[in-house]
Amino acid sequence: DDYITRGETRLNRKLRLLQQETDGSLTLSSGNDYVSLPSDFIAHKDLYYTADNWQLIQLAWPSRRAKTSTASGRPDYFAIGDKIYFERSADQEYTLKQHYFKRWDLATDNANWLLTNAPDAYIYSALIAFNTRSKNSQAIGENRALLVEVVDELNKMDGQTRARVKMVTEFGGADFDINRG
Repeated sequence: DDYITRGETRLNRKLRLLQQETDGSLTLSSGNDYVSLPSDFIAHKDLYYTADNWQLIQLAWPSRRAKTSTASGRPDYFAIGDKIYFERSADQEYTLKQHYFKRWDLATDNANWLLTNAPDAYIYSALIAFNTRSKNSQAIGENRALLVEVVDELNKMDGQTRARVKMVTEFGGADFDINRG
């Protein structure tokens, strides 16, 4: 089990696939300037208020500190650390929707998309963990090369899926050309 867990941890560092994207509901309580991240969180995409779909603006830590306010109200800015931190305390309870990448976790989902569609990714990553423990450098290298190939294939397929999306602007719909207007 330990080798599979270690291998899965490696996969969670290497992959950001469409199948990992999910939405979660978060509640910012009155008086708080932070909310906990979802337990399966690995990377952030978007954060919106549920009531009106208003998107909050993500800042880097130094910028968030510069925007920090002692007044309470509806936050406009946030930064991500061990939690999601806002520039001000909430004046009431707010419900937020976070779009994020979730981690693969066989302990809670033993039929996940990755295991079903790319079981070799799990096999090679677990074998790297096993061979690292047994100090078999030749096998580590062989399995690492195979894992890199699988990860590259998955990322390439994911990129092809995302590349077909047309960008739509507020100015002219899908036919608007940003260079010519």
